[in-house]
Amino acid sequence: MRKVCVLLALAACLWVAGCFWVAHEPAAGPPTSETVAVTILHVNDVHGQTEPYRLKGRSVGGYARLATLVDEERAASKAARVFLIHAGDELSRGDDLTRATLGAANMAIMNHLKFDIYLPGNGDHYDGPDVLLAMLRRAKFPVLSANVTVAATGEPIGKPYIIEQAGPVRVAFLGLCLVKADHESSALYIMDYPFTVAEKLVPELRKQADVVVVVSHLGALKDVELAELVPGIDVIIGAHSHTGMPEGVRMKGPDGREVLIAQAGEQLRFLGKVGLTLGRSGGAWRLVSKSAALIPIDAAVRLDPTVTALIARLSAAAPKPKEPRLAEPEPAGVP
Repeated sequence: MRKVCVLLALAACLWVAGCFWVAHEPAAGPPTSETVAVTILHVNDVHGQTEPYRLKGRSVGGYARLATLVDEERAASKAARVFLIHAGDELSRGDDLTRATLGAANMAIMNHLKFDIYLPGNGDHYDGPDVLLAMLRRAKFPVLSANVTVAATGEPIGKPYIIEQAGPVRVAFLGLCLVKADHESSALYIMDYPFTVAEKLVPELRKQADVVVVVSHLGALKDVELAELVPGIDVIIGAHSHTGMPEGVRMKGPDGREVLIAQAGEQLRFLGKVGLTLGRSGGAWRLVSKSAALIPIDAAVRLDPTVTALIARLSAAAPKPKEPRLAEPEPAGVP
């Protein structure tokens, strides 16, 4: 019965950013005097909206504002490490700068912000692998994709996972991508079923890491299914459904583990923030608590002058927007 309620609640806000649902369920974990904090900042479905824009009469979004918030979070954090993650869809339906440079300018901006991970979304695949790989080669940070390869060459789009150190704690990030079967670009890629890939890789990561985070571009409903079906996952950083989750969604995995699902809406309206606290128990690090929040990216946030100037330089140097070879405008409300 609870699963049905979860699915209905998520379905109600699946296509509308800003519709929220959360299940309150306390995180399990024994108290301990020795603790380590880890912070995950995340965005998704930016769709190449590099500068602020008007939404219902308000100015929102923009990478210059995101830069200010990220700098503030990093400076104020007492965590062992602060990760910054983009869960996909940067190239598709982008602004003039994005389309003119086919994502090259976006990668320059993201490099400046020092992102830690990028996961290609379904829209990033629309222009074909040549355009996508050219964009991703500019990234100075890991690109994750455990389940998508180029059909013609078998070349993976990215690394299946990475394991990063946060003080004494090891954090594994697994990337699960989506290629839309009904889009003409799908013939250019091979997408392995993400749940099957997760079932294979998550147990391996559990042996190597203290925390397992799945970065997913599958959508909120699929993330709920993933949490309930695949044991060993601690956190899912989601995308694709453009769902805002101000406190996250908490599910119980098949092994009894609590799984926190977080997603930050779309087009840089919010910066998502996940906080993890681990304590040492029996010689191993175990999660004591998890939290999720959304930070508005609006006119109250100062525009970072360096990023504003960077975008201006990139725009001045950009050619006229190129027409996408495979991408087409998508129907309203379809991510």
